Amino acid sequence: MTLRYKHGYLITFLQCLVFFLFLYSGITKTMGFGLFVNGLDKSLFFDDFDTRIIGMLVIGAEFAIPVLLFFEATVLYGYLLSFVLLLLFTAYILLMFLLSPYLPCSCGGLIESLSWRQHVFFNVAFMGISLLLFFDKNKKKAVIS
Repeated sequence: MTLRYKHGYLITFLQCLVFFLFLYSGITKTMGFGLFVNGLDKSLFFDDFDTRIIGMLVIGAEFAIPVLLFFEATVLYGYLLSFVLLLLFTAYILLMFLLSPYLPCSCGGLIESLSWRQHVFFNVAFMGISLLLFFDKNKKKAVIS
């Protein structure tokens, strides 16, 4: 097996990880929407906002990513949205950790069982994967053009 094929398998595996991460996250938050919004209500950052709307926007973005990744014409946007959303989640986690006496987790599913430190490492790892996939795809796009 050549290096090119191994690279292709690795990229495909990473694409699937990002795709299923956001699909899983969107589904678990949708299924536990009340708990998700309740966690957001306990955040000191959303006192002046309707957390149901914030919750719907987050879930919408999480479902948008797999859709964007599914189509060749929009895959770069999917990687960028993945990176931005993970960056926002990570900033939120760090700010909550530094400023809030109460640390609600409304991630849903298995991700909810992570410690705050593990959340940050998990998010940073997936941010790196999203950037790697973005630049890999962008490089291939530039070669084809």
